[in-house]
Amino acid sequence: MGKRVSLILLVILVISTFGCGTRKSNEYPNHESISSNRGEAFTQTVADDIATPVAKNVATVDVEPKVIKTANVSIEVADYLKSRQKVDSIVAKHKGYVTNEAFQETDTQKSNSITIRVPAQNFNLLLTDIATIAKRVDYQNIYTQDVTEEYIDVKTRLENKQEVERTYRKHLREAKNIEDILKIENKLAEIRSEIESAQGRLKYIDNQVNLSSVSLYLYQKLEYKYTPEELPGFWQRVKEGLHWGWKGFLWFLVLLVKLWPLWLLGALAYFTVILIEKQIKGRKKKEKKAKKLQKKAKQADETVM
Repeated sequence: MGKRVSLILLVILVISTFGCGTRKSNEYPNHESISSNRGEAFTQTVADDIATPVAKNVATVDVEPKVIKTANVSIEVADYLKSRQKVDSIVAKHKGYVTNEAFQETDTQKSNSITIRVPAQNFNLLLTDIATIAKRVDYQNIYTQDVTEEYIDVKTRLENKQEVERTYRKHLREAKNIEDILKIENKLAEIRSEIESAQGRLKYIDNQVNLSSVSLYLYQKLEYKYTPEELPGFWQRVKEGLHWGWKGFLWFLVLLVKLWPLWLLGALAYFTVILIEKQIKGRKKKEKKAKKLQKKAKQADETVM
């Protein structure tokens, strides 16, 4: 009976000891667990703060209509030089400028392709003034492109990114450990790149909207005058003939020199043929002499008999 009681007390003591150890472990977590939990909590706080302003900023942005205007114009003028000067005056009058031009002159016409940038509010006035210097307007094509929707989309995304950037900077000042600081700085670099890209696109659209483009083709037709070609005199032609004849002779000599391998092969072939012919003639002579000797011997034998 006493042994049973002792065994029961021993089991109770072991269970009590294990339970105390477990409670202590739960009550006092290690330093790494605390640091990890704090980092995760900080990251979650940053994410929550970023999500909130973005949702608030997604609203319709009020902007004026953004329309890009361009025109292609071709005109014939009576006097190219005077008309070109008038074009410069018209462009200056409407506060525009010429970006590039390409002048060309042939026997039949003078022409110039001119690209003009002009403030959008002066676009129609400039086209009207250009038409006044024309002898004839071949064509005037005007094109418009509404980019309002794209502008609003880019501007909305830009404002959202800027709000996110402010939130990241706020939490960067509050960050306590290096891991959080590095994460936030990486995110800030990505956001800054996206912000600069959006700002560049908005500037480009504003430039295209504020300054319209006009491609002007300006030309003057010229009367074609046939000018007969003057032929050289007799002695001049004789002189040129001697010159070209001597030059041709020199080229012929050079050609002969260049063909020296053919000359060498020809010479070898020639001497080879001569040797073969000599050998054939020698054999024929020997055969004739042998036949004559045989004939004489036969005749001698007949005489003796």
